[in-house]
Amino acid sequence: MCGILGWLGDLTPADTPRFHAALDTLAHRGPDDSGVWVSADALLGHRRLSILDLSPAGHQPMVEPASGAVIVFNGEIYNHIELREQLEGLGHRFVGHSDTEVLLHALIEWGEAALPRLNGMWAFAYWQPERKRLLLARDRFGVKPLYYRKGADGLAFASEPKALLSLFPQHRAVNEAVLLDFLGNNLLYAHGESFYQGIHVMPPAHYAVYDLTTGSFDRVSYWQYPTEEIEGLTRQEAVAQFDALLTDAVRLRLRSDVPVGLTLSGGLDSTGILAAAGVNSSAPLTCFTSVYGNGEVGELPWAQRASDAAHAPLIPVAAPADDWLATLRKVAWHMDGPGYSPAVYPLWHLMKRARSEGVPVLLEGQGADEALAGYPQYAVLDLLDRLSDHPAPGDLMTRFAAMRRTFSLRWTAAWMARELSPTLLRWHRQRTGFESLLRDGVALPPVVPQPWEGKTDRVRQRLLADHAQNILPGLLHYGDAISMAHGIEARHPFMDYRLVEWMFRLPKRLRFDQGETKSVLREYLRKHGQIAIGNRPDKKGYPTPVGKWLASDQGREIEALLLKPGNRLHQWCDPAKIRRLIERNKQGVMGAEHHLYKLVSTQIWLDECIAGGEVA
Repeated sequence: MCGILGWLGDLTPADTPRFHAALDTLAHRGPDDSGVWVSADALLGHRRLSILDLSPAGHQPMVEPASGAVIVFNGEIYNHIELREQLEGLGHRFVGHSDTEVLLHALIEWGEAALPRLNGMWAFAYWQPERKRLLLARDRFGVKPLYYRKGADGLAFASEPKALLSLFPQHRAVNEAVLLDFLGNNLLYAHGESFYQGIHVMPPAHYAVYDLTTGSFDRVSYWQYPTEEIEGLTRQEAVAQFDALLTDAVRLRLRSDVPVGLTLSGGLDSTGILAAAGVNSSAPLTCFTSVYGNGEVGELPWAQRASDAAHAPLIPVAAPADDWLATLRKVAWHMDGPGYSPAVYPLWHLMKRARSEGVPVLLEGQGADEALAGYPQYAVLDLLDRLSDHPAPGDLMTRFAAMRRTFSLRWTAAWMARELSPTLLRWHRQRTGFESLLRDGVALPPVVPQPWEGKTDRVRQRLLADHAQNILPGLLHYGDAISMAHGIEARHPFMDYRLVEWMFRLPKRLRFDQGETKSVLREYLRKHGQIAIGNRPDKKGYPTPVGKWLASDQGREIEALLLKPGNRLHQWCDPAKIRRLIERNKQGVMGAEHHLYKLVSTQIWLDECIAGGEVA
């Protein structure tokens, strides 16, 4: 897990010190080692977080002597041991035991065809000097970030925009379309552009080939989500297959030469990973969970139940209310953009504590809700589908009662209204949603249509959209930024591509089997000793008391931030409407804190990353 930077073009000796300075902006991603490979037309840089093969044999940039090929790599290839055995059978010989060396030899042997063989998360650049050819690639789900810019002076790429901005400060200008897409449509990088003008985002499940001689840059998709369900699958078979896949996904992600821990909320997802870790190892994982001041304990009681059942040590990590705005300024710099989830704040403190405890690898539960239908909108869609099938009154009441046990009536009713009436939803967005904050004449970008629309059932369509576009990309973005800010590698077992493909092929009738959300995961938990969590009725997500914080001190601190004269945010949002939103949040109006937090996050990003550095 590292930071990468590259620049290819007609370079001069003066570019090398600039490049080193840009690489230093990524030092937090790789605190253990650094290196730069230099030629007349290429600079490749790497900051290393040592996880596998801590010896100098894992140093990057890594060069294969026979071919002269060079790689800089950020991420982990979890099945590197199996791939190494295959490559050794084909005659390849290895110096160390890092996954980087395996990846380099895999690319030499198979080229782009190596990508479907990889199980992991990655962003890498593979340079063949004799061919003047660069291969850039990003993992299937975009767990690892990869940005690039292309101009008359060549191609440059990096793990974070800040490194590119160091080299090319002219790009420190707001990409208005991307910002409005985020603010109004809640979408992150849906159009393949970053928050900065001229800095692009490599889409997940894509690679690109750059020819330095001709200047051509061709992007190619190498993986697609499945849309057809498994035919004839029984509940018993589904539970057995899920068990095997999750257990093996965790087994691979426990491979490390440094300690591995777990972020534990006490919910189904993280507890499932804890249970799977127990199957794979006799040594329990050290678990970290967030708590708050002023009597706000968060998910601590449930996390304690889960850790007690697994006999795992649990470390509660405080996220105090008096530090949150100052911390968000650091978060904005690391994210290189605004965010929509206040979970960044407790996560910041949790990652910082894990590093201080000497646990530089943490397993996390991201990706389960968006594949196993864990949010209320999926249950509502499923209920509406069942209504169209004219179910027996008893079946319908059972299903509704199960929804009420898991989700609040308030949110269930809101989602029901949203799904039943698109016109009502549009009216809501214009009257109380984010559109109500925009200045007259400011228009939102159109939402990008997805290839699976109309090709499968409504719940699966929504799951695909949320996994690929609407929800998960934002969670992965802040998860990577916050973990790497503290030199922590975050691993996501629910994003093992084998498990993802299986979850999206799970038959519709088994998604809410026996009236339960995430039925197969709940059964997995019961089978592996986490009975209390498996039977847990409520769904909390990653709760934070952000609404209270935003309204603290009568909102004066937030008013000073968002309503100060000359505020750049006022270019898009009406100050009078912002003031009304602040008042609605004080009154506890539903959804107000979500919109207000996005404004606060955006304003802090504008202050920290744009102001003073923008080129007119």
